[in-house]
Amino acid sequence: MGEVAQVVGAVMSVAGFAKQQDARDEQRKAAENAANARRQELAAQKQRADIENVRSVRAAIRQQYATSAGIIARGATTGTSGSSGVAGGVASTGAQLAGNVSYMSNVADTQTASMAAAEAAGQANLASAQANIDYQTGSQMMQMGGTIFSAGGGTGEDSIFKPIIKAFK
Repeated sequence: MGEVAQVVGAVMSVAGFAKQQDARDEQRKAAENAANARRQELAAQKQRADIENVRSVRAAIRQQYATSAGIIARGATTGTSGSSGVAGGVASTGAQLAGNVSYMSNVADTQTASMAAAEAAGQANLASAQANIDYQTGSQMMQMGGTIFSAGGGTGEDSIFKPIIKAFK
């Protein structure tokens, strides 16, 4: 009767291990799906940031045109349209536009770097989750091996492993 219990215990251990492996595969798939969803979210955020940046640049250009047109119009109504003051005012709006566009470009670059860092962190989290799953699998295999070894009689006189144990002595 003891041998039957040992065999049943070993079979249950193997069946439990197989079930754990199925759960591990589902856990790994879920972690990969979460990482993919995060990548898609970051891509959408980047696209939104790019669109906002383009809109900001266009608005700055429109503002520069309007300001320059106002300066030129005032110069025309006051009779100073060819003066250095009008030319300097228009040039100044162009310089301000260049500075604003450069700033917006730097902001966009910072957003891109931030999103790349978030993507790298997500990949590291996925790798960590997968390593943890692999660790758990190794632990489960070790437990199953111990169960089978015990069920086979361990190191006792009636052990099925006796020939192997003798070979290592």
